[in-house]
Amino acid sequence: MICLLTKKFKTKNISATINKYAAENDSSPLEFSFNVNEVDTYIKTVSEKSFVLYNEDINHYYSEHDKMINEHVELKQMYTITVKKESKKIIKLIYSIDFSIDNTTPVIILYPESQIPYKKYQPKEIYLLLLKELNNIKAVNNILVNIFDGQMKEKLKTFIKYLYSDKFVSKIKIPLFNGIKVEIRRSSKLVMKFMQKENTHQVIEVNAGEVLVEFIKPVFGKNGFNAFGDIIDNGYLENNDDLKCYIDDKSIEIIENDDKKSYISKIKGYVHFDKENFYIDNKLKMQRLSRVQDSVAKEENNNIEVVISQSDSSLDSLGEGVQLTSETIHIHGHVGAKSSLKAVNLTIDGATHKDSAQEAKFATINRHKGKLRCHSAKIKLLEGGEVHATNVEIENSLGGVIYAENVTVGHVKSNLKIYASNSINIKLVSGEDNLFKINYKDIPTLNSRYNFITQEIDDLKYKLEGALKHTPADVPVLKKQINELKEQQDKIVNGVRHAQIAITEPLRGLNTITFTLADGKEITYKTDTRAYKPFYLVESEDNITLHPTDKKISL
Repeated sequence: MICLLTKKFKTKNISATINKYAAENDSSPLEFSFNVNEVDTYIKTVSEKSFVLYNEDINHYYSEHDKMINEHVELKQMYTITVKKESKKIIKLIYSIDFSIDNTTPVIILYPESQIPYKKYQPKEIYLLLLKELNNIKAVNNILVNIFDGQMKEKLKTFIKYLYSDKFVSKIKIPLFNGIKVEIRRSSKLVMKFMQKENTHQVIEVNAGEVLVEFIKPVFGKNGFNAFGDIIDNGYLENNDDLKCYIDDKSIEIIENDDKKSYISKIKGYVHFDKENFYIDNKLKMQRLSRVQDSVAKEENNNIEVVISQSDSSLDSLGEGVQLTSETIHIHGHVGAKSSLKAVNLTIDGATHKDSAQEAKFATINRHKGKLRCHSAKIKLLEGGEVHATNVEIENSLGGVIYAENVTVGHVKSNLKIYASNSINIKLVSGEDNLFKINYKDIPTLNSRYNFITQEIDDLKYKLEGALKHTPADVPVLKKQINELKEQQDKIVNGVRHAQIAITEPLRGLNTITFTLADGKEITYKTDTRAYKPFYLVESEDNITLHPTDKKISL
């Protein structure tokens, strides 16, 4: 063995000392080894404000654990080491260290790939060489040396016998330090409250202010003492079972006291939790939603966006029987049979099944075959589907039924029925057997609105009767409210007088135009293959005529 460089140091951080020395000599720290020549132990107790050098036999004086705990002993060590740059070491251990959760009982794990030349030395010599190596390993890892190491020495002696019997063929564990474990009256516990919702939903929706996770801190009976010379108390161990991942402080608030630590959602949204991150987001992305997951959310106005994207075009993004409710839903694929969607903003890039249902305030659908109820609908292709809305815009239609106040269609082929109250605007009708009808009674939403207004008028009339007797000052306000509601009803009933059906391009076949009056009388016209100016009603003293035809009915 040739030593090229040798120097002594006094240090409490062996790794830092070797790194600095190697850098000063333009070398790698891996080229150096060291030996611990002397260890100075410093102690601090309840009677000392700072660490002082301890020259007594600490193993003897503190042989009783209770005495050590009662005096709140803390230990630190300073090492005198010799650093060497050498070509080869006598012993080269391949190992790992398991420090244990509380660092009271660290164990070194020796692997049979280690180089121990026991055949060249006597057992006692190998014992001393291994003891020195273990103490070096302890010192470089800041594990107390020459303190509470009785088990280590006994296990090392057993290992020597094992070694000389040629039985070191699998890994061996040797305790490096025998500390004092804490006495725990109540163990710590991590309660994942948000996961209780996982049984009924594929994803977990939470409200603002909802407790997501609670970490119940441990309660200690007696303190402990670890391999680094530290007292183990509530403050030292309380976070061992706590969340280890990154917590997003923008969406999750942490409230902590002596008893527990609570993780509380700042916003309403979906929980994202894995080994690395924990946050709440109002945008959810998934590949597919199936019936076995039941539903994603319960409320429509939840400020949450759901995006479902299925890369396999042969599969439905939204499986059969699924019920999905959220403020914003975007489905990139198809919607399966018997499924139900409810949203404020709904986008479907694929097709809706004929047995599916959708409800939204604003809906944009690529191919619609199901049943849609919304305020505003934009559909690229109506393929036999049903639409109930206030305003509808359709690029192309292959049959279907529309109930709305205002309807705009680009290209109509055949078998489309449009029931509107205000307007129907079509660019091209290339097929036949289409019905374009103005009649508010055919539109369920307008009927419901009319009936609701009637109920409100009845309620106000009842209040008016009371006001005439008891509070005359309220009478003008109530009469005004009643008149305003009657005007709304009149606008619904007589909307036909101002309604219009416009078809830009010449018609190519037989189709039906119908206007229904307030009293139920109808004016119906069968179209020819020709162009027409807009259809609307012209009222005179004696009759009502359907412009631009000569169809009329008497008043």
